[in-house]
Amino acid sequence: MTCDNTSLLDQRQELKRLLEKILPLNLPHVHFKEIAGIERTIERDAFASVLRGLAQGTHTPITLIDARSEKEFDAEPLPFAINIPILTNAERHDVGLIYKQHDKDLALSYAWHLAQLKEAAYLEKVREVAGDGPVIVYCWRGGGRSRYTTSMLNKNGIDAVRLAGGQKAFRKEVYRLLYETELTLFPLSGQTGCGKSEVLEELLASHPEVPVLHLEAAAGHAASVFGEIRFRLMGERLARSQRDFETNLFMNLLRYQREDGSLPPLVTEMESRKIGQFNLPPTVCKALSEERHLTLVSPLDVRLKRLEREYFGKGGSDVETMMKESVRFLTRRVGRETVERWCDAIDAGEYQAFLREVMVDYYDKVYKAVDAPPLTVVENVDPTRAADDVAAWYSENK
Repeated sequence: MTCDNTSLLDQRQELKRLLEKILPLNLPHVHFKEIAGIERTIERDAFASVLRGLAQGTHTPITLIDARSEKEFDAEPLPFAINIPILTNAERHDVGLIYKQHDKDLALSYAWHLAQLKEAAYLEKVREVAGDGPVIVYCWRGGGRSRYTTSMLNKNGIDAVRLAGGQKAFRKEVYRLLYETELTLFPLSGQTGCGKSEVLEELLASHPEVPVLHLEAAAGHAASVFGEIRFRLMGERLARSQRDFETNLFMNLLRYQREDGSLPPLVTEMESRKIGQFNLPPTVCKALSEERHLTLVSPLDVRLKRLEREYFGKGGSDVETMMKESVRFLTRRVGRETVERWCDAIDAGEYQAFLREVMVDYYDKVYKAVDAPPLTVVENVDPTRAADDVAAWYSENK
């Protein structure tokens, strides 16, 4: 018996057990219009405006509720959303099995039955998180789950609207901004360890007048063989997929989007077309290719101290293990003997010796400077001062 046949047999046996539980309930036949009679929606453009206001801190409080299952939410949450499933993972699986393998009408009746059982608890949870404020509900496509939930909330005195198109409508907004909108970027360039991320983070902290697009933070990856380590040590949430990465970029840009949908010039970091496993969207690639860059420079000793602070933190076996695992990806480029020597230095706590050799013998040799001359050169020995210099340049040249 093949795997496909075994799987089909398992599904049939599961369906049989499920029907033995459900059919004795004598569930009434229901029409969707009867159980989701109140239809209030918010369209995609208006929802994007709400998200922009939330990102910029200018919108009145509103609660965004994801009615999808826990698994769906965990895989791809919307910013600011709270997950209150109308059907749990197991319930969605059961309803789907009935729908595909047995009877669509019974699947709807069973879904309605499950939702009714939790209605009181659901209302209590929504009131707990939303108070007396308005609510936006969404599911995957703006279909049955969000329609029913929105109607049920309104029937019980909660001001709720459904996101037309659901999660897919949000993705269309992400696509429009990252694939179809023109950007003007002023990237920071420079050798590994010159502190591009450090200066961007200082700008975010101390210069709100300077719009910043932090590409590596959106990815949770430092675009080097050491990848995620810096952001793990900072406690940052790492992007888990291309969509996750693009959502982070979208929300970063939304902080600066004007009412007419345009964006000001943004300071960012110079990157290739990929950061780790993630592809930069076409809009970003196109803007970076124009090479209107600012070069950061730092003495080697300053770069090494910065790298030790960012990638080793307080040291310890966990971070040393992460560093050695990362370094081994360079085996094909520098040879096994060199990599093992570097790992021995890490084990001995000789971080500076290891970093000096990696910088001088590898990264500085493979570093490719931007072809176009820089718009300005900024020394980064003190990140506060460097950020001040970048902010002053931006004020004069934006």
